[in-house]
Amino acid sequence: MNNQDRADLKKCRNVLIQSNDPRFNFSFSKEEDIKQFDKLPDILHLNAYDYSFKKDEGTDNTLPNLTPYSLLASTQSLEDMEEWYRQKFPNLPDEFMGIMARYSCGQNLTKKEIKNGIKKYKKKAKQGGEPMVGLSVAKGDFSVSFD
Repeated sequence: MNNQDRADLKKCRNVLIQSNDPRFNFSFSKEEDIKQFDKLPDILHLNAYDYSFKKDEGTDNTLPNLTPYSLLASTQSLEDMEEWYRQKFPNLPDEFMGIMARYSCGQNLTKKEIKNGIKKYKKKAKQGGEPMVGLSVAKGDFSVSFD
């Protein structure tokens, strides 16, 4: 550490040391700041907020629609959009991610595309190809025990 760095540190009110493991994060503050700790503002990590851009201007009765920057940056491909939705909504099933990505990009499926897709899956299932993904009904005698 050179003299310039030491001089910059003396001017600072607090010094934050941030690690990739949150258990090793440290904050060095002046004594008067420690005494007034409950009045200091909270420090948010950069991942906690996302800038937004206007989609449209809005009207007199509605506010303009906003698009988050992270979503705008991932509009290059449907895979990027799916990954963005997967990170934003981790509790949703993976089947919804492709649907939401297509909807956000404006590439909605038409009825004809859906019918053709169903025909292809049925044809593959008859030929012994990959099975259909989704809910399947199992038939037979079953016993369920809750321990």
